Amino acid sequence: MNSRQDNTRMRTGNSRAFTLLELMVAVSVMTLVIYTLYALFNQTQMALRKNAAQVDVNEAGRAAMEMIVRELSQMEISGYPAITDPRTLLTYSGSKSFHSRITPGNSALLLAYQSDALTPEGDDDDLAQGFRTNILQEFTFTGRGDSGFFVTSYRVVGATNGIGTLARYQTNGTLRVAAAGQALVNKTELFNRFFFDTVIYAPSERFETVADGVIHLRISPYDRLGRPLGHGSLYYDPLGLNLERRDAAGQLLFPPEDPDAPQPPVDGTLMEDRGGQSQVQFYGALPDYFDVEMAVVEPQVLKQVRAMPKAAQVNYLGRQIGRVTLFRQRVPIRDMK
Repeated sequence: MNSRQDNTRMRTGNSRAFTLLELMVAVSVMTLVIYTLYALFNQTQMALRKNAAQVDVNEAGRAAMEMIVRELSQMEISGYPAITDPRTLLTYSGSKSFHSRITPGNSALLLAYQSDALTPEGDDDDLAQGFRTNILQEFTFTGRGDSGFFVTSYRVVGATNGIGTLARYQTNGTLRVAAAGQALVNKTELFNRFFFDTVIYAPSERFETVADGVIHLRISPYDRLGRPLGHGSLYYDPLGLNLERRDAAGQLLFPPEDPDAPQPPVDGTLMEDRGGQSQVQFYGALPDYFDVEMAVVEPQVLKQVRAMPKAAQVNYLGRQIGRVTLFRQRVPIRDMK
């Protein structure tokens, strides 16, 4: 009888609960496993969100570039005759066909790959060490349409902080001659004043949104030899284009040797713009091709940078330079004249 009671006590003692140390070890192991699984899940979610954001940026950027390339490649001169400027007495080869400039009112941001090394001046030494300044240009061009012609303009609107929305504005029409007396009206002057210039100086409210988060938009003309057509360059031009170069004040950089001699019609004006860029204008002729660059930031970066004061945006964007996608396309022009 005593033996049975001793065996019962022994079985009862062996089936006692876990100790506090055992519970703590079990909870610690379980916490470690959960934390590891959560970290893996979080990394996967972050990768998925980043890929989704990158896909959205690529789709929006490609769609915008395809629209620009399609319309820009169809650029043509309007075909209206040469015109003489009464102020400069220069003869321009035709009505305005293309115009690009740094968008007024926008201040560029100096983007740094290492923001701690950025000096307040942002001088040439900084740029040579890997810093770059974003360019925000706008450009306007003509083309032929069903109703005679169209004038199209692309601009980055709402970019007072260096980052904005790519927008587009287009108008079309024709200069019809309804009466015999109207045949003497200078169509080139009418086209420049009432169609082309009105698009260049149109308010941003008329532009339709194309893509958001644009931090860089630049268009550069080239000749058939791949040489950039800028205000500070002077060389023999095999295309036969007579291009005048002017400084920021509008003064000719290379005046003719004999001002009294007859001068060929001016095909384009290359003027110095802000930041060493060129303000380009072509009349009755066009270059051989254009290079178009556009950089777009990811939506999350765009949301965060717009919530920051401007003083903090440069350093933040410098640290997020890897989340900026750059699109570049070469656009050949079919007809030179």
